[in-house]
Parts: sequence; structure tokens; C-alpha cells
Amino acid sequence: MAIAIVPLSFLLFASKKTGEKAYVYFLWIMLACFVYSFAYTLELMLLSASWKIAMIKLQYLGAVAFAPLVLFFTLAYTTKEQWIAGPRKLAFLVIPIGNLLLVGTNELHYLFYSSFTISSEGLFPVLVTGKGYFYWVHQGYTLLLIFGSLWVLVKRIEEVPAADSRQVFMVILGLCSPLFVYVWYLTGNVPFLLDPIPVGFLGTGLFFFLGLKNFKLFRIAPIAYRTLFDNLQEGVMVLDSQGALVTLNLSAAKIMGIKRVHQASALKEINDNWPEICDMLRTPRSYQVSEFTRVRDGHTLWYLLSKSKVSAEDQHQVGSLLVLRDITHEKNFQIQIENAKIAAETANKAKSEFLANMSHEIRTPLNGVIGFTELLTHTDLNEQQRRYAQTALTSATSLLDLINDILDLAKIESGKTEVSLDVVDLHELLETIVDVLRFQAHQKGLELLLDLHADVPRRIKTDELKLKQVLINLLNNAVKFTQKGEVVLLVETSGPEQSKQTEQLLFSVQDSGIGIAPDKQHLIFDAFSQADSSTTKKFGGTGLGLTISNKLLSLMDSRIQLESEPGQGSRFFFVLSVEGQKDSDSGQPFSREYLSHISQVVILDGNSRSGTLLQRYCEDFGLPASHVENVNEAFSAIENGSRPVLVLVNNRLLGKSSRDAIQQMMRLAQKAKRHAFFVPLLSSNERDGAIDTFTEIGCLGTIDKPVSPTKLREMLGRTSNSSAHVRSVATPSDTHTDTGKGFTLLVAEDNPINRMLVKVFIEQMSPGAKVLEAENGKDAFAMFETKKPDLVITDIHMPEMNGYELLQAIREYPGKKEVPVIGFTANAFPVAQTDSGNYHFDDYLTKPVAQKKFQQVVGRWMESISKQEER
Repeated sequence: MAIAIVPLSFLLFASKKTGEKAYVYFLWIMLACFVYSFAYTLELMLLSASWKIAMIKLQYLGAVAFAPLVLFFTLAYTTKEQWIAGPRKLAFLVIPIGNLLLVGTNELHYLFYSSFTISSEGLFPVLVTGKGYFYWVHQGYTLLLIFGSLWVLVKRIEEVPAADSRQVFMVILGLCSPLFVYVWYLTGNVPFLLDPIPVGFLGTGLFFFLGLKNFKLFRIAPIAYRTLFDNLQEGVMVLDSQGALVTLNLSAAKIMGIKRVHQASALKEINDNWPEICDMLRTPRSYQVSEFTRVRDGHTLWYLLSKSKVSAEDQHQVGSLLVLRDITHEKNFQIQIENAKIAAETANKAKSEFLANMSHEIRTPLNGVIGFTELLTHTDLNEQQRRYAQTALTSATSLLDLINDILDLAKIESGKTEVSLDVVDLHELLETIVDVLRFQAHQKGLELLLDLHADVPRRIKTDELKLKQVLINLLNNAVKFTQKGEVVLLVETSGPEQSKQTEQLLFSVQDSGIGIAPDKQHLIFDAFSQADSSTTKKFGGTGLGLTISNKLLSLMDSRIQLESEPGQGSRFFFVLSVEGQKDSDSGQPFSREYLSHISQVVILDGNSRSGTLLQRYCEDFGLPASHVENVNEAFSAIENGSRPVLVLVNNRLLGKSSRDAIQQMMRLAQKAKRHAFFVPLLSSNERDGAIDTFTEIGCLGTIDKPVSPTKLREMLGRTSNSSAHVRSVATPSDTHTDTGKGFTLLVAEDNPINRMLVKVFIEQMSPGAKVLEAENGKDAFAMFETKKPDLVITDIHMPEMNGYELLQAIREYPGKKEVPVIGFTANAFPVAQTDSGNYHFDDYLTKPVAQKKFQQVVGRWMESISKQEER
């Protein structure tokens, strides 16, 4: 009876409090606890079975209401009552009401209690009930709602500050108290068959009471909100639904210049001096933002005024808020940032111009140094003179590489580098790249291999120059840091096609060099850094190559990745999304019938990777191939294999014995009456003199290493006519033809050394060509008018009339055929000003220019002009 009265005292306490819904639900919970406990007290006191059954039915008034009321209290307490708004609240009461009706009419159906008996074994005569199906429905539903309430409270602890979590923890304890007792009661192991649930209700009342009273959650909240409102730095004005000013905070009063929070004074000040606020008070729109200024004591103050609506729980607008904020500090900071941005852009422009000028000033004399030193190495010199000249050329080239690295990095970081997509013959590009590095690799005794998979498209759309620079940087590093073994450029498709046109290509450069320790791998991608400072002294370099390559790849949405182990070599790779271009040439140029005169290919190569690669290339062309690593195996393959046979011999395997070994294999083939073609594979440092040697003994031709599908394809085409003139399939050497006989070239260059260098290059290309020299653009244009040259090469930076102005004058000259004009520049950013009006240079030469590059560019135009004149 005492336990029944305690919830009643909590009920009296709650009834005196505010009308907050949490207090209302607490009141009903305490009433339910009282009804349950009091009815159970009467059940124990009464002796008649009928009266005890009546008291059980009375108990259920409190029992079925407890769990739903606890859930409603929890949601109201945690400000989540919107979860059970409207009909959803009634839905939670359907099962409790149904159970209450079943208990009241149990004698008609016995669905809730199946039987009633009185036991006198304990202290009191206790009514023992048999449990029906809906009894357990009631118990399960009660536990479900209690556990749901606990989950909401636990989530609330995660949302509120630590100081506020104590009161929530009290409410959790209030739920746990009846829950533990309830579970204990359901086990049936309670003493004397007595119901302990009223004891649990005692804990509910006590801890809920502490959660509401001891920490004053609902009493403190309005005070906290008002304190926050008054102490906001922003000025806040509250309007009713009609737009009338209801109240304002102290900050708003201070901003407007009134001494206290007073509605009438604020309205007068707004009407007199704040037209922006007046406009928002009169405008019915629910959301507005305005920025304006005021001048006070000679200083300009900036303000931001915003208007937003205030809605009730049913989304009905009950008013508006005006927020007035002083943004003078932010505005001044923004102005400072804009001024700093303008200054930075000006400084960046000045830096770019300085780099362009310095590039021109440095590269112009380097052009003379490298050009004439290269020419000097091609003259008759004794061994000591040739060594000195070669050292000077190597030093000048190293200096150029250093300057180029720094300028490339500067261009990228200044935003001067853009992606320029164009259709590229990938196979040709890759062959060009490995040909650039092959001499350096072969001088060190390395095998340089191009591993190009058959499914890689021949023509793709990408930025040719950037891809070429990245691959050359990676290959150059691989050759530099590899003392023995091999360097492989691998290109293959990666993963499924992204679309019908777009696919991913994996580019990989592998070496057998010194490798990189795991803790040093991140350093090599930093500018001016290498994995070990001692490598700079041993191998040289600026440490910019990988940095530049990564920045270039970032422009194409890719990046370099690394796999490496010290002493085991390294693998640098990246994946590039490219657009494949349709091409009738699929890389499979021959049918099997066309190559029916070759039954088998024997590859004699001591390098396993190289031999396997050649075998795959042959099989891609539909030819059976076998790889052997020594001469005896080759003899056996020729003697016992199918006929006729094509024999590819890696000259490096046999060295000076190659000629004798090939002649012996030829005699063996003749003895076995087998027709055989022999083709040696030559390194660049083995080529001189070797071609004639192998031609004399009857070889079909030679192939320069590294072998590519294109080189192999050309050689296979020649096997169809073994009586054809035997010549090398190697990269052709520079030849000097006299296609320029009667050809006139105008050179406009203010540096006399560079004019002389161009003249020497032209004379070596075509002794019959005529070279006109002008030291500025004005003189050059005068010669153009009178001498009528066939081709113009002009420096871009010249006195009196620069290269762009000369280009424009030539293009606008009346009555003259279109003359090709080649820009000759040392500018770090040559693409920044390539246009003169609507005119473009036909081609470019970048200082310092190598003789081979000069011959390629100028020779192409000389040949084109010669063909036009013939027509």
C-alpha cells in the first residue's frame, strides 16, 4: 500500500508544474502506476476468488496504459513528439485497448487467461492464472514499447552535451527499473508468487521525478533561449504574421543607436534612419537578403540584412525574423583579398614575362654552343679533340635539360600548360620515344624493349607532346638508374572499355635497376628531391622529372604509381583514358596465305624477355615461332624444323662471332635443303659497319633494336620477295639530298651566330639552296618583297619588327603566293602568343635546335615546296 501511495505523491508534484507535455505524460504514468499498485493491494486483501478476479481486471487499466504512456513521455522529453503526431498516436493504443477488452470479458472466451486458481502456499492467498495467447501479446507489446523508448533515450545522450546528458540518464534509469522487475516476473521465479512490478514502478516515479525536477530541463530552456537571444552579436528583430515589430534583442538596439530595448523607440529609429529595414517590414515576401552601407564618423560600415519566416509545427507561418549583421570586418577583408589577388596576378604575369625573356636570353646562346659543337664532332678530329668536343656537347646538353626542367615546372605552376587533344599514331609515337633512348641504353649494355600488346589501338586521341614528355622522363630515369639488365616500355589495355570509343591504356616502365626503399618512395615525386642525396652525385639530374611528369598527367586526369624494391628494380606506371580512333590498319597487315613462304620463325636471343616478346609479335602476325637461347638449339631448329624458316638473331648474344655463326647456320640450311631467311637484330652501337658485313654474307636485312611491330612488319613484307634488294629496316640515317637546288630561304635572326648555324645546317642539307640573312624583321620584310624566298625562318623576338609583326606583314602582302613561315623561338611560353591577328606560324623550331630536328622540320617543308613546283 505504501508503494502504491508513492506514485500518487509524484502525481501531486507534477500537477503543480507547467503545461509541458512531458509533465502531462508523467502525470498519467504515475496515475497508471497507482491504479495498478492499489488494485493489486486490494487483490491480496480480498479472499473471494471472484473479487480477486475483479481486481486483476482493474489492474489492467494501469498495466495496458503504462508502456504507451512511457513512449509518449520519452518522445515529448526528447522533443521528438512529431513522430507520433495525429493518427499515429492512436495506432499505438489499438493493442492496449483490445487487450483491456479481452481481460474484461475473459469469462466469455478465456483468450487472455485460460484458468484461475487460488494458492495458499505463501503469505497471502494468491490468485494463480493460466496464461492465454493474448496475455503474451500484451507482454510482448509492453516490452517492445519499453525497448523502443530506451533506444530513443540512448540516441538522445549522443545528441546533447555531456552536462545535459545526466538528466536523460535519470530517465533511462526510470525505464530500466520496471523493465528488470518485469522480466524477472515473467520468468516465474518470484518469491511467494507475489507480483514485484509495483516495486519497479517506485523506481520509475523516483528517477522520472529527478529527471524532471533535479536538473530543471524544462524550466531552464526558456531562460536559456532568452539569454541566447539577448547575447547574440547579430541584431535580431521578431515580427508577427502581419509584419509588425514584436520585440528585438540588445544587439539590434545598439546597431541602430538606441540605448535600450524599446519597441516604440526602435520603430521611430527605423522609420527615420533605416529605410532598408522599413522596406523589409512592409514587404510581404518571406525571404529577403540585402547588403548596404552607412557612413559613421568618417568610416564606411557594411551591413547584411536578412528576413526569414518562423513556422509552427504545422508549417503555418506565425511570424518573421529580421537579422541585422555588421559585416564591415569581413567586407574589408574581402577587399584586401581582391587587392592581393590583383597584385598576385600582376606579379604572376611579370614572372611569366621574366621567364619568357630569360628563356630567350639563355637558349639563344645555347643554340650556338650546342649547334656548332655538334657540327664540330662531325668533322675530322683526332681522338683527344673528339673527346673534348663530345664533353662540351654533353655539358651543354645537360645545361639545356636543366633549363628545360625548370621552365617546364614554371609553365605548369603558372597555369600556362593546357591539354591539347589530337589524333595520334600511338605505335609510331612509342617507336619514336624508344629510338630517342636506345643509344643511351645500348651504350650501357642494356636491353631496351618495347612491349606493345596487339589489342592496343593504333590511333588514339590524346595530348601527344605531354604523353611523349612523360614517357621519355620515365625511360630516361630507368636507363640512368640501371647498370645492367633491361628496361621495358609496356603498353596494354587496362580493364573493360569505358564506352564504345573510350578505353583505358596502362603505360608501364620497368627496369632492373637500383630500386627505391619503401620509406623513400614518396620523396621522389617532390620537386628537387631524389630518394638518396648520393644519387644526385652519382647519376646527376635535378629531381624535377617525376614532378613534372605527375603534374602533366594530372592535367589528363591520371597520376604516376610506383612499385619498387631495393636492388630489384622499379616499375612506374599510369593509366590513361583515351578515345580510340577507327583505322583500317588494324596492325595485322598480312594474311596467312601471303606469308605462306614462311613456315616457322626461330628467334635466337639470350635475353628471355626479349625473345618471348619477339615470339609474341610473330604469333600476332599469324606465324608459328619458337625462342631458343643458344646456337646449338638454333642449329637443331633449322635442321629439324619446318621449311622455309625465318631466323632472327640477337647480335648481342654472339658478339664478334655473329657473322661466323650465321654463315654456319646458312650452310646447315643449304645442306638440309631448307630455304631460310636470316635477319640480325642490332643495337645502335653495333650498327656502324655491321650492316654491310651481314649483307655481304647474304642476310635478308637487319632490324634495329628495340624491335617494334612496325619494324617486324616491314621486314616480313620483304620476305615475300627474297630477291629484292637487301637493305636495313632500321631507322634511316640522315641523308643529304639536293632537293633544295634553286631553293631560296630567308632567315630573320638578330643573333649572328644563330644565322650562321642555320646557314651551315642548310648547306649540309642542300648545297644548292640559297640563304638570305636579315638581322631584324624590317630588313627581312624588305628582302621578302624583292627576293621572293620560298621559305621564311624568323626569330620571334627581334628589334624594329618582331616575328609576329613580320608574319602579319607577309600574310597581308598582296599578289604573293602563300609562303610557309617557321617560328624560331627560345621563349619558355611559345604558345602564349602564337597568333598575329588571325595568322599562325606554319611550324616551330625551338632553341637550341639539334641538327636532326632542324633537318626534319625544314626538310619536310623543302620537300613539300619542291613537289608543288613540279606540279
